[in-house]
Amino acid sequence: MPVFGKMRGMENGSEKNSRTLLVGYRAQDLFETAKHGRKRTASWLSQGEVVCHTLDIYHRHAIEKAHHLKTVCSPHLPPGPWDLVKFKTGPKLMSGELALDMLQEIHLLKPAKFELEFDGKERDRNALLAKIRDDPDRIRDFSAKWKASVPGIEPLEFTSVPGCFCHRRLDEGGLALAEVVSRELKERGGGAKLLDMGCGCGLVGFLVAAAVENVSLVMVDSHARAIEAAETNSRNFGIPAETVLADCGTPARMDGTFDVFAGNPPYYSDYRIAEVFLETALRALKPGGVCYTVAKNETGLRPVQLRYFPEAETIRRRGYAVIKSVKPLSA
Repeated sequence: MPVFGKMRGMENGSEKNSRTLLVGYRAQDLFETAKHGRKRTASWLSQGEVVCHTLDIYHRHAIEKAHHLKTVCSPHLPPGPWDLVKFKTGPKLMSGELALDMLQEIHLLKPAKFELEFDGKERDRNALLAKIRDDPDRIRDFSAKWKASVPGIEPLEFTSVPGCFCHRRLDEGGLALAEVVSRELKERGGGAKLLDMGCGCGLVGFLVAAAVENVSLVMVDSHARAIEAAETNSRNFGIPAETVLADCGTPARMDGTFDVFAGNPPYYSDYRIAEVFLETALRALKPGGVCYTVAKNETGLRPVQLRYFPEAETIRRRGYAVIKSVKPLSA
């Protein structure tokens, strides 16, 4: 049944015993305004069984905290069956390619009913739907492959998927970070346990592990699809890596176990995510361990790093600033 032939706007309410899957919703989307202007969980969420799906573990935790709803964080949609699937998307919420990928997954679930909430202009909504409505049963592969290398190794062919940072292209900042870390580890004789924070598909960690002998990898990301891509690349390259899906860094069992931390933190939200990266670095590194971060312009990130480490050295590479700090031996 082609669900894209019967799209409807959002409607309040659902059958008492129905099963509803929410896709693309965040905690703030599930409030309604009650009397006196107060916000409360939308009343229709208490009708039937409602399951929220997220791609990012941060959004799962936010929904569970605000609304106490069953929430699944996974790279793909849970199989159902579903009486209703509601999908929220728009240009500011996710890329067009990720939206198409999610629409394809929803279609394959064959829900009894489908509703689209589009946050954007009508012409953008129509353009999105036109790409799949004429041939909804066509299965598209939205993954991408591209190559990257650091000095001394043959290029590795990476696989990425929609939702990954820099899907379909090499991130120059990540490459600059990998080049600096691999060079300095070689100079130290190799042999290190490396934490790749915000790993995406694993660009930095796998390049370093391919270039330097005896590197043990742990990769952390809050996005389920990034973890899926990193695990795919680990298998393809034959490079073992432990992956962790988390929005608060590494688990406590890993505190003080790493020789090197490498991170390319996003800089929106007034560097609050960079704070999570650097708090994790300080906690996870051994005394004498080295923290490397990268930024296009060090002006914003370097002061944040200096709140966690006593010194910060800037290493220029590819037009980026790789910021290096050492955890004090007395820490």
